[in-house]
Amino acid sequence: MKEQIRIPSKENDKLVLKVTPGHFSSDRFHVNYYIDMTKIKTHHKVAKETARELAKAYISNLSVDTIICLEGTEIIGAFLARELAKEG
Repeated sequence: MKEQIRIPSKENDKLVLKVTPGHFSSDRFHVNYYIDMTKIKTHHKVAKETARELAKAYISNLSVDTIICLEGTEIIGAFLARELAKEG
């Protein structure tokens, strides 16, 4: 297996994406990189930090009334809703 590439967030040192180069395919897709989002989607503190960073783009710009989550990202969506609902 090839070496994973770690891509740290420029804004938050607690967030790191792990990317593995290679050949990944199924009957529906073909990609050259696998992005491991397991920790972002399943660890409480990392999901919370992810939501906090995502919320920064929306807090002062617009009103959000619906958050649609891809399969497995519901915890991030819940934390994102909490961040966007904060007053101030």
